[in-house]
Amino acid sequence: MKRIRDLVPEKEADFWLIAGDLLEYHGGRRSTALFLRDLFASIAPIPVVIAPGNHDPWRADSFYQTLEWSGNVYWFTPEWGVYEFPEKSCVIYGWGFGQPHVYESPLDTFPGKLEGYTHHLMVLHASVLSNSGEGEHHPYAPVTLQQLVQTGMDYVAMGHIHKPESFMHPVKKQPFAAYPGSPEGLTSKEAGERHVLYGELDHDGRLQLTAIPVQSRKIQKLEIKANGVETTEQLIDRMEQQLMEENDSDMMYITLIGERAAHFQPPLSVLQQRFSRFFLLQLTDQTWPDVDEDKLIADGGVWGRWLSKLAEAESRAQNEDEREIVRLAKQEALARIGGTIR
Repeated sequence: MKRIRDLVPEKEADFWLIAGDLLEYHGGRRSTALFLRDLFASIAPIPVVIAPGNHDPWRADSFYQTLEWSGNVYWFTPEWGVYEFPEKSCVIYGWGFGQPHVYESPLDTFPGKLEGYTHHLMVLHASVLSNSGEGEHHPYAPVTLQQLVQTGMDYVAMGHIHKPESFMHPVKKQPFAAYPGSPEGLTSKEAGERHVLYGELDHDGRLQLTAIPVQSRKIQKLEIKANGVETTEQLIDRMEQQLMEENDSDMMYITLIGERAAHFQPPLSVLQQRFSRFFLLQLTDQTWPDVDEDKLIADGGVWGRWLSKLAEAESRAQNEDEREIVRLAKQEALARIGGTIR
């Protein structure tokens, strides 16, 4: 949050827009709320505009209402609100959750734009439906892309989805609404750089969005091939080569894959200790032992017949493309067989 705060004056931003799930209603600490209060006050008078989400609804006993916030913090509630900034010829519209589940689209009651302003922005915590939404169950303020377009906004700052996603305007052919994703990875699914969005809007309504990384540490998901490895030392050397440029502060989720010697089993506890320099390390062994194809075929079992059919297919291949397809199929078969007898 401090890195994001520092970007506001650095970029000479006019507004800091936050689209919800900022401070947990259940389990959020007073110390965190006080930290946020002081953080926002430190950039006054730059406006911080917040639309509460399903995790931090606008409740009477929430820190949003029980603490006194600085005058540059603007809140949206379960009733549509609008803040006017005449000196910038800009209006910011917004709506916030009043409870954890909202089954109807808040845009159904959007009152429309104010006249006389050049720029129109919106802050909204919602789920964008992939289609008309018919038959779908979305308890988190479902909206359609068409509804967003019909608001006539130059930009809608959105929250709720942890994965970055932007939406193109069907007429202007430029992004007009976007989820930045979570600014810090929260689970192993949220790997790689995590961003905030810096937006520039010109007087003609042209919008440019730039993703700026702000994470404390990256979550990395890597696969390391153990093909041909026969000893722990060989495996450590291979892992060292692939991990030498990774940051110690990152969270590493590493999967060992490939065909290794049948007599060798990767010692995960030893590897865990050897690469303990990382903030977090999770190792998964999905290697399989090497398979004696000729013996399996000679034995005549199901696996042998499977490999025999693949060998016949390779001999009948008419060109290199067909042969490559069979080789890939054979590779997959050997992996399945090796995984079964692992």
